[in-house]
Amino acid sequence: MYRRVVNYRSAVLAFCALALAGAPGARAAVLTTESLYLNVAPNNSTLDAPYEDEVFNTSPSLSTWSAKGAIGLEGSSSIYPSGNTYVNNPASTLALKFPVGSIVDSLNETYGAGNWTISDPTIAFQYTYYANNAVFGAGAGSFETYWIANNNWSFSNGGSAGTSIGSFTYSAGTDPIYTTDPNALATWAGGANSIADLGSTYFDWLSPTANPLLAGATAANPNYTSWTTAKTGPNQGFLNDDLAASPNFVTDLTSASAIGGNPNVSFYFIPTSSTLGICIFTGGGTVTPQLSFNVVSVPEPTLTALAGLCYVPALLRRRRPS
Repeated sequence: MYRRVVNYRSAVLAFCALALAGAPGARAAVLTTESLYLNVAPNNSTLDAPYEDEVFNTSPSLSTWSAKGAIGLEGSSSIYPSGNTYVNNPASTLALKFPVGSIVDSLNETYGAGNWTISDPTIAFQYTYYANNAVFGAGAGSFETYWIANNNWSFSNGGSAGTSIGSFTYSAGTDPIYTTDPNALATWAGGANSIADLGSTYFDWLSPTANPLLAGATAANPNYTSWTTAKTGPNQGFLNDDLAASPNFVTDLTSASAIGGNPNVSFYFIPTSSTLGICIFTGGGTVTPQLSFNVVSVPEPTLTALAGLCYVPALLRRRRPS
């Protein structure tokens, strides 16, 4: 009887070793990569309506504006082009909404709902080091990115300043809350599980060193006299905001649907450095913020589950009385 038990356990262990080593679903495979730009048209045309894709909230005036061709994320000590005053006090926050629903519908049709998920999500921003509009400041610093469950927001023309752009007529909307407090953001978004901190990103304003306007400048005294907005050349660059794959965020994105009426996924950005000042282009095309992610297969069964299945029968056999 002892020999039979030993042989049985040896067979189980051998099977499990082979299964765990060669299980086809044990490791997620990258199926494809998806990217989409913020849904704005070139030159901020009327195709942008209802202007719900970018929102800029400032304080103390609490103005909101959108579709200007750029948005700003700034701390209380971000610096005006003149170099001797600050842009906002206390700060500026930012909200973006990406229409992912049609992509999700297509992925479900191709791979089957529940058979795929996402990994390595990233939002890429094209920025300018120097903006020739006094509404934008500049400065190195960090910001925090949050996923928010509340997609029922859009740009409103209710702010006291910064809301009039030529003859544009904005659709009525509901601006996101202005806050630098994650708890207040959660209350607005719908509760504690309605936001997720996706990580911190650092913006190094005084890079790259090849920038000719920075020759001889120190970190505290850049060349303010030559601030010029540039989408090409040494005065602009790209910043990758690498996002954590928070379960609630991933579930929200993978359950989006243009057909089902929940096509969007929203993000909220809060400066965590008073010195932060970054001017991000939103003028349509490939200069708008870009959301990207890998599409990966859902591992089935997982290594843990398979190991458990192998362990239980061996344990039961081991405990059977002789």
